[in-house]
Amino acid sequence: MDTKVNFYKIGIFVISFLILLLAFTFWLGKIGLENVKSDKYVIYINESVSGLNVDSPVKFKGVEVGYVQDIKINPNNSEQIQIDITVNKDTPIKQNNYATLGTLGLTGLKYIELKGGTKDSELLKENEQGEKVIKTRISVFASLENSTENISKQINKVLIQMNTLFNNKNLNKISNILSNTEKSSQNVEKFSNFIIKKEKTLNILLDNINKITKKGTDSFENMSNAATEVKNAALKVELLSTSLINEIKKGTYDIKAISKDSFFKLNNTLDTLESTITKTQNLVEKLSDSPSDIIFKKQIKNLGPGE
Repeated sequence: MDTKVNFYKIGIFVISFLILLLAFTFWLGKIGLENVKSDKYVIYINESVSGLNVDSPVKFKGVEVGYVQDIKINPNNSEQIQIDITVNKDTPIKQNNYATLGTLGLTGLKYIELKGGTKDSELLKENEQGEKVIKTRISVFASLENSTENISKQINKVLIQMNTLFNNKNLNKISNILSNTEKSSQNVEKFSNFIIKKEKTLNILLDNINKITKKGTDSFENMSNAATEVKNAALKVELLSTSLINEIKKGTYDIKAISKDSFFKLNNTLDTLESTITKTQNLVEKLSDSPSDIIFKKQIKNLGPGE
């Protein structure tokens, strides 16, 4: 029996096994000919990153495209957190894309969510420091937290103002105002009752005022009629004088024969006119001295003998 070992065959077997093992390992780790390329991006964020860890996922509109590589404080600005992320090479990160923090359910764990970006926008390029910086926006929870804080401040201010408004001094003033308002309401009620009780008297008063107004109207109408009479008398005199002059010029009348009769009529007309003018003047003087006499002065009846 041949007991010699063939080391050559054993060596070929072992080398072949190692090569296969390495190939299998590369295949499992996606290393080798199918090496996956990726891009590095930087995010500067101003809010708390509690719940975000290294290797937390990076999602592009809900699709996982990378992971968080590093989290640290920005060495150039202590108010910011610098987050380094690794994103797959074929992911189109545009200039108008932005990053925000998302929350994984109710666990409190967070991830990076990439949103925005339009097809017409250019791809994000490196800045002067050789970094591709993605813009950020405040997350929904941070916005809600800030809003809640602002609301709390406003409520606190309102409570302080209400406390100041309703202190003991102001409460006493409000009580006095309410008391005065109640008294005013009672006075208004009393006045209303008085008006209701005196309704008949007020109606009589209104009727008297109406009568007085009517008398005043009649007085003014009488004045207008007197003025009209004066005007008519003046027109008659003018017509008479014109007619007389025309007839005299024509020689129709014997001046000496008719002068007596014409002058007599003329004198009567002038007397009537003078009397009317005198009455009108007296009436005007009375109105000037006491205008209220038109309404309130009673007419004095001329009494007969023995009355």
